[in-house]
Amino acid sequence: MLDLINKNDKIVVATSGGPDSMYLLNELIKEKEEKSLSLIVAHVNHETRKECDEEEKFVKEFCLKNNIKCEVYKINKYSKGHFTEEEARQIRIEFFKSLILKYHYDYVVTAHHADDLIETILMKIIRGSTLDSIVGIKSIQKIKGIIFKRPLLNLSKEEILKKIDIPYKIDYTNYEENHLRNRIRKNVVPLLKEEVNNVDKKFFKFSKELNDLVEYLNNELDIIDKELKKDEFIDLEKFNNLDEYLKKEYLKRLFRFIYGSDVNKLNYQNYDNIINFLKKRKKNYLELPIDYLIEVNKNRFRIIKKKNKNNFRILCEDYVKLEDGILIRKESFGKKSNYEIHLNSKDIKLPLYITNRLPGMKMEVKNLKGSKKVKDIMIDEHVLPSKKDEIPIMVDSDGKVLWILGIKKSKYDLDKYEKCDIIYEYERKELKDEENK
Repeated sequence: MLDLINKNDKIVVATSGGPDSMYLLNELIKEKEEKSLSLIVAHVNHETRKECDEEEKFVKEFCLKNNIKCEVYKINKYSKGHFTEEEARQIRIEFFKSLILKYHYDYVVTAHHADDLIETILMKIIRGSTLDSIVGIKSIQKIKGIIFKRPLLNLSKEEILKKIDIPYKIDYTNYEENHLRNRIRKNVVPLLKEEVNNVDKKFFKFSKELNDLVEYLNNELDIIDKELKKDEFIDLEKFNNLDEYLKKEYLKRLFRFIYGSDVNKLNYQNYDNIINFLKKRKKNYLELPIDYLIEVNKNRFRIIKKKNKNNFRILCEDYVKLEDGILIRKESFGKKSNYEIHLNSKDIKLPLYITNRLPGMKMEVKNLKGSKKVKDIMIDEHVLPSKKDEIPIMVDSDGKVLWILGIKKSKYDLDKYEKCDIIYEYERKELKDEENK
């Protein structure tokens, strides 16, 4: 029954005092000498019921009687001012982890059983979870760097209650119907057991087969990731050549790593939109939930966090050092390009400044009637979204946009035959680097 337990294992036993955990603890005690096991009991007092202190005392006395060390953690307060199952779960995990590190033990065992597995799978399906989540509770799982083992997953609640021959405590809140899990436990699971023989064994088999499938898929995705990814970039052509199902699963994997617990904020429609965007490439970026975006650069893409804009305003002098280059004032007309501007001081208001893109900023583009949003100009010129707030823009003292450096000039730029008394040349660092290669 305890085939997950090996000789000389050092085990932290999560024990609530209920029938499941007391049965597991007692079975481990029976095998303690034969397998040379080292045991420490970990009990969490949630301080949510008057019985919690009685259960703590009960577990301590049982451990004392059986010469087992018992560590207790009391939850004195919750961050939201009241109990939540998720916060309590996280607290328990951190407590178990601290014991593993403190005593240099191997893993934690919990008394999750077949009924827990049925409840979890049903809840995951109802809530529309991902394939790897629908696996439910795994027999062996690593959480926050520590190993959890669940040796009772193939036993039903009824089987445990028939086998247990020691005292235990009952938490009657487990049967109150104010939580979905409790309603499934009380109403759905008994009905399934009436309708289907050995339904718990069938759920256990389903979970195991699904877990095998997920592991196989993850191995395939590991191979795909090595083929597609270089540094932070992903090969767009190779991605588009993947099977549609693998595309979606690969994206889910990427976003689980990036978003963590917020990954559920991406739905199936989001994934379809991303796949469609990467296939058609009508623009070079796609905004995503929670301040992320997909940026396409040539034949590759990456997922990046939107930058917090750092506004800047620099006075234009004879020599201006910029983040990505330099701006130099010249005496004579050099060349006609977006890297040199020619102005007449009578047409503008001095002094001039270099700033970044601001909301609603517009420019009267040279050789184009009317004005156009700077944002739209950058989109038309395929400026990467990660760069659009870094590109320097020349304005006069009235805020008139004269030049998007290296991108586009305004109608105030003059031709060689026209009179000008202000000439600036922009030398972008990356262009210089290219020329020097």
